[in-house]
Amino acid sequence: MANKKEEVVTTTTKVANGEKTVTTVTTTTETTTTTRKKKSGWWSKLSTLMKVLVIAGAVLLVGLIVGLLVLGRVKATSNTMETSVFQGETVWFNRCKKPVQGDVLVFRHPEADTVVENMRDKNYYKMTRLYGNAWCNKSVDPVKYQPKKRRPIVLSRCFGLPGDVVTIKDNIVYVNNAAVQDPVSAKYAYLTVSTGHVGLDVLEPLGLNKAGMNSSSEDAETVISYFRNSIPSDCMAALYSMTEESANALSKSDIIRKIQKVSLPKEYFERTVFPYMESLHWNSSNFGPVLVPAKGKVLKLNTDILPFYRRCIEAYEGNKVDVKDGKIFINGDEATSYRFRRDYYFVLGDNRTSDDDSRYFGFLPANHIMGVAR
Repeated sequence: MANKKEEVVTTTTKVANGEKTVTTVTTTTETTTTTRKKKSGWWSKLSTLMKVLVIAGAVLLVGLIVGLLVLGRVKATSNTMETSVFQGETVWFNRCKKPVQGDVLVFRHPEADTVVENMRDKNYYKMTRLYGNAWCNKSVDPVKYQPKKRRPIVLSRCFGLPGDVVTIKDNIVYVNNAAVQDPVSAKYAYLTVSTGHVGLDVLEPLGLNKAGMNSSSEDAETVISYFRNSIPSDCMAALYSMTEESANALSKSDIIRKIQKVSLPKEYFERTVFPYMESLHWNSSNFGPVLVPAKGKVLKLNTDILPFYRRCIEAYEGNKVDVKDGKIFINGDEATSYRFRRDYYFVLGDNRTSDDDSRYFGFLPANHIMGVAR
């Protein structure tokens, strides 16, 4: 780096008539050299290739840490999503994504908070609905509370978001009065009428290997009895859980007389279907309408409305509810309304013959959701 320096020199010369002054300006260039100290750190000693590898490794490490915080994985243990997710299959899910309609949610079973000690694979609440509290209290071993982290993990598809109104009519799902298209993987119970025994050579290529609905909420013979009049005396009848594509393929068999998607009659009351009130005559094929609770939503309460939301208020939001002389009391105070403290969702399995979705356990609390399947 060069610096410019000026010097002023004054010279006095005597002449005959006096003194003469001459001013001379001298410019001197001063050069300053700056020397940078060479760094001796480990980074400077690395080659370009090593630097690239170190940066790439750091990026991968950060990505791995972020991935562990955002992503999770589980093994599918239920048959609610059969054909789209198989039992035992590993499923990755996003912990941070906000659910939207159509997403497959990974969640802890909301009704697994109470279990029978020696029958942990059974739904205690379902047993009480089928056989009554008195029978269960007398016939089963003592029940115990099960913390959320030990409850079974279930996968189901999101249909109703907080604040939505959900209705099912003849197996068609309506959300806010608009029909929702089923995924192609949806499985329903099909009544199959045949002139003879349907062998494994016909069933196995379609992924079927036995008569009857697997994990059905209703006994197959009970359902078939509703269609007896349409079954010729010389034919056999069975129920199969399958997709529409499989049903169309099975119908081409020479011994098949008829295949019909089962829709339970509107007047039929299914005891295990939420909210378990015979006066409603709801079943897995005809259900609702029902409002999905939303955080901050204020709901007017009466004894007719309470059965739909009592479990939300008590089990999921930690209140004590009593009904005396037709009046509702929450934590000892009379209540004519209630403000929900969290969001809820309405979910359905792609396998509609399964009984592990909102038609049976009701609303899914947001704090039970682990994430959205990828």
